Amino acid sequence: MKNFGNYLLLTFLAAVIFGFGCATTNSTKDVMAFASPTQLTATLTNGNNIILRWKNNSTAEGGNWVEFATPGSEYVQLVAFMSDAIGTTFVHLRLAPQTTFIYRIHPFFGKAAGPLEITTGISTNNSPMLGEGPIASTNEISFGRTNSQYSIRSLNTFAKAAPADFTGTLSSPTSVDLHWKDCASDEDGYLLEISAESDGGFAPCALLSPNARSFRKTGLPPRTRCYFRVRAFFYGKSSDSASATTLNW
Repeated sequence: MKNFGNYLLLTFLAAVIFGFGCATTNSTKDVMAFASPTQLTATLTNGNNIILRWKNNSTAEGGNWVEFATPGSEYVQLVAFMSDAIGTTFVHLRLAPQTTFIYRIHPFFGKAAGPLEITTGISTNNSPMLGEGPIASTNEISFGRTNSQYSIRSLNTFAKAAPADFTGTLSSPTSVDLHWKDCASDEDGYLLEISAESDGGFAPCALLSPNARSFRKTGLPPRTRCYFRVRAFFYGKSSDSASATTLNW
């Protein structure tokens, strides 16, 4: 019985140690996948332009916002680089003289649904005038939340938190109504993206609140093939800041 008791104790301890080991491994994987950019530099060039360079360290799908501020002001989003574009350089052009500009790179993470192909038509005098934004008449039965929602902040459930059933229909010759199901439980928002190509070149066209499930995009070019993606996302930790001061013209 003593030996059997020792066996049970050793088995319990092994299970505890193994469990802690798995938790540590998963946590380490998350930290590496959602790592912050580093080595940000801001260099003043001729003409009062500032060139930014940084290093990407994350492996999870998403992208980086380039953000700037002036002393005493809040950061403003300038441009987004998607992770499939792998951009690490940006030039802020024709800046005001004798001003200090402070920059940071703010990563975001989330798996995109799509691409969804839409071909626009030709506007006529009878085409409806529609406003752009979330669609108040979303069919909650068809496009509401899913029964199961997943954390977007863990690699174990990262892919499952991506939007489901992403669909789009023309609401006018140059407007599209987009719908999707919200599968994420802890997102910071939704990012809608547009491109002229199915395999790259995507850029944000709408930054939406958490739990968003629809958007009407208007003003599309006529007789044009467009591609859309949508992703639930969360913000990672931003890079350290870098600054540069422009000269007097």
